[in-house]
Amino acid sequence: MTAPALQLNEVRKRLGGSDIIRGVSLTVQPGERVAVIGPNGAGKSTLFNLISGRLAPDAGQIRLHGARIDGRRPFEINRLGLSRSFQISHLFARLSVFENLRCATLWHLGYRYTLWRWLNGLHDANARAHEWLHLTQLAHRRDVPAMHLSYAEQRALEIGVTLAGGASVVLLDEPTAGMSASETRHCVQLIRRVTQGRTLLMVEHDMGVVFDLADRVAVLAQGEIIAFDTPAAVRACPRVQAAYLGAGALAQAPQAAGGAAP
Repeated sequence: MTAPALQLNEVRKRLGGSDIIRGVSLTVQPGERVAVIGPNGAGKSTLFNLISGRLAPDAGQIRLHGARIDGRRPFEINRLGLSRSFQISHLFARLSVFENLRCATLWHLGYRYTLWRWLNGLHDANARAHEWLHLTQLAHRRDVPAMHLSYAEQRALEIGVTLAGGASVVLLDEPTAGMSASETRHCVQLIRRVTQGRTLLMVEHDMGVVFDLADRVAVLAQGEIIAFDTPAAVRACPRVQAAYLGAGALAQAPQAAGGAAP
């Protein structure tokens, strides 16, 4: 039997004297797209930090493809096949779009820490970076420093950098935050295209994006999962409506991002 791509079992975290994550259990299957939603302060970013190794849980277990990763350092978890983006872009600002993407491919292709290697001679890394230039539709911005990209282009590049390293499980933290409606539609198409065949866990506030992309939706409130089901079931759940979204917000969700109703 294939192990879940990602599995959390009774994960808990206390910060500053407060219980932030209160016994969260969550199972994400290989190839599944899951959205985590909830109000500000619900614990979504803390949950991502626990999964990606920026924080260690106080209790519980986190498994990636069956192997325990709770307590491991972020780079160790990344090398096991999990990568994440952040709410604020983390790019090499002075490097070009192409150079950012090439850097992301190096470890996955087997290149370690060497100071004498000429990067332009790494044909496989260059080919992989070119592939991601086209996947992210940034080929026309190939030689532009990341710092000079528009906000939406930076977000697209960060998604590319997150995935170019070959991760099988991808965490995206509010990938469409701050975007216009047209930029959001473009980003949703990009996410759908580049995560095909991968496992996706994303935090997102735009309900249109959530109901357009997600196979299942986990609702986090006060550090607990209060619902985990298909978008249609979450949309109809009275507890979710009462605790967070409201029936009106759910009814209008697809129009918010220009997506189709589930």
